[in-house]
Amino acid sequence: SRDGFLPPMADVEQEESHALREWRRQNAIRLEEKEKTEKELMSKILLEAEEYRVAFHKKIQTSCETNKIANREKEKLFVSRQEKFLAEADQDYWKSISELIPKEVVPSITRKGNDKERKQTPPPTLYLQGPKPGKPTDLSRMRQLLMKLKHDSPPHLKISSPPPPLPPP
Repeated sequence: SRDGFLPPMADVEQEESHALREWRRQNAIRLEEKEKTEKELMSKILLEAEEYRVAFHKKIQTSCETNKIANREKEKLFVSRQEKFLAEADQDYWKSISELIPKEVVPSITRKGNDKERKQTPPPTLYLQGPKPGKPTDLSRMRQLLMKLKHDSPPHLKISSPPPPLPPP
């Protein structure tokens, strides 16, 4: 009964095992090729990463050197200005104080409207880059207070003249 419909089990197992062995052999070859290409790709990526790292460190080092040079120049300029300021401070206090406030004016935003309205707008105020990046500090109030102090100094800030010499006895 069984012999007429199905081939014997030994033949089926032998055919399957032959097909299975062939598939395993092809699969092993495919896996070896895949592993080989992955290793090549990984080595290529590692070489590119090493080149990028070297270029990045070189770029950082050059920018660091240029920053050092620029900072040294700024420091020399600051020290020379500070020495000049301290040398002239005794001669005229209010002039030296007013020189401490920077005179740069940030360009104001142009407003829409007719000429009459634009003429009525106040003059631009002084701004200094404040502690918050992008938020300038308005110096007009500070300048106004210093001008007020200059013209109406409190007694402890007034420069007193030296006492008159005593008459000889």
